[in-house]
Amino acid sequence: MGTVGLWGVIIIVALIALLYGAKRLPDMARSLGRSSKEFKDALAEAPEEFRDGMGEGEARELDPVEQHAGPTARELELERELEAERRRGSTSTPTE
Repeated sequence: MGTVGLWGVIIIVALIALLYGAKRLPDMARSLGRSSKEFKDALAEAPEEFRDGMGEGEARELDPVEQHAGPTARELELERELEAERRRGSTSTPTE
């Protein structure tokens, strides 16, 4: 699938103008601009709030044992599949 070129953008804008009317387009553009500004502000504030929360003692250092108690069920399943592949590879002989 390709990218939308200049003509594609012009056609999309023309269809939107036909569907919603020329009077509603400035309101729609204004609300789109406000929402994108709010989104950018929220993204800018998120790391600051995260750092502030970390400083309040909510996050604690974990012991190495607590960080990774053991393999998950999915990891064990993948290990079994890998071992089965290894066994199949060692028992089969290459044919020429």
